Amino acid sequence: MVFYIAFLVLDLLAVYYIVTSEPGGAGYVTLTIVGVVGVLLAMQVWMHVRDLGSPLAESEGSVRRKWTRADLIIVWNSYYVNVERHVFRLRPEDHVLLNEGMCVKVVHFPRTLHVVSIHEVRRAPPSPVS
Repeated sequence: MVFYIAFLVLDLLAVYYIVTSEPGGAGYVTLTIVGVVGVLLAMQVWMHVRDLGSPLAESEGSVRRKWTRADLIIVWNSYYVNVERHVFRLRPEDHVLLNEGMCVKVVHFPRTLHVVSIHEVRRAPPSPVS
């Protein structure tokens, strides 16, 4: 959340600078782009602030898919898992321990879906039909 707030402040300073410089022509395009980025950053800050006051949520289900994606071109790998219609971003050490089809319980923040912990849940075997 601290990073989003810092980038939002920088964005607001850039918008202020552009507006006080009386933009013309391409300056309006720059103002629009910087303004849209500011709105997106403000939404992220708002979701994180709301998560701070909310109780943790739990989602339980089977791992439908797990994958790795390179964020920021090839510099930063991110690890994801799909559990019951939710996509969670995991730490690498948690991602390695999961397999598709595994039944898990995910403890996470309700809006940003940041994972606090993820555990395998062992279900009781089905009872024999009489």
